[in-house]
Amino acid sequence: MSKLTDFLKKLGEDATLLDAYKKDPEGVMRQHGLTDEEIAAIMAGDMQKLKGLTGDGNYQMFVIINHGNN
Repeated sequence: MSKLTDFLKKLGEDATLLDAYKKDPEGVMRQHGLTDEEIAAIMAGDMQKLKGLTGDGNYQMFVIINHGNN
């Protein structure tokens, strides 16, 4: 499993992590070792890019929190 997939899974399971992410999404992603490319894809809500970055051919969907940057 990729670091990105691990992070997104944890984000869906850990309420404390989710609260921290809502306050400082980029900082939390950096603390969890995500790359600039991964962070940009999440911030943009780019599902196609995220599919490629996770390397998971069976990737269904991760809910991305809207940061008001659309």
